[in-house]
Amino acid sequence: MFSIEYKITGAGWATVKISNNEKTVTMDVSYLYDSLKELTQSAIDIKTKQMRKVLFMEEPGEFLLLLNRSDTNIIDYELRWYEDWNEWNLVDEDNFKLVLKGETTIAKYINQVRNVLKGILNELTPEEYKEKWINHEFPMEECKLLG
Repeated sequence: MFSIEYKITGAGWATVKISNNEKTVTMDVSYLYDSLKELTQSAIDIKTKQMRKVLFMEEPGEFLLLLNRSDTNIIDYELRWYEDWNEWNLVDEDNFKLVLKGETTIAKYINQVRNVLKGILNELTPEEYKEKWINHEFPMEECKLLG
């Protein structure tokens, strides 16, 4: 059972929780990277692409959610933790700790991402989101594409 929660907690910070029903990993996500947009785009892309990734930057360190569509309906996922920023080449790509893995359906993943977006829009307008998230707009176009 895959679930994801994404809450904007203050200026430039969000708390993201990803769970596989046995374990929940909580991340303090920074505005340094547009994780919400990448998460939304991953839900759009996973229908047609076999592999997708979503980056969640902390300060320092990062989590990387890897999504691999193993057949037409199933996604195998794993969540990796890097002590520093692999995205910015500050740590080797193979130097990670696997903190969570499992599988889910494409429909379940897409619905979880839709729920994240709806939850944020229930609490904040796109303008309020931009004020809190500083460098990044709310991913409204991607949200519309996701439906």
